[in-house]
Amino acid sequence: MVAGMEVPPPCSMGQTFDILEQAGVLSTPLASRLRKAVGFRTLAVHNDDAINWHIVFNIAHHHLADFTSFAKVVITRLDAS
Repeated sequence: MVAGMEVPPPCSMGQTFDILEQAGVLSTPLASRLRKAVGFRTLAVHNDDAINWHIVFNIAHHHLADFTSFAKVVITRLDAS
């Protein structure tokens, strides 16, 4: 979606959600939660020996709907274009 916008490319995965939020594609709360998910992904990938499994459990039980919400936004944008 960002590649189709006339904006500079994001410098990070998290900045992608900033751009989508500023463009009105994502709500502020959803963009914030997705930035946090990217931050956690970065920690998990680069510090696999120091993963906080309580955080993983919390994400799996309370935040999977964030990814569904993002997927719905993407589908809606694709259907509109």
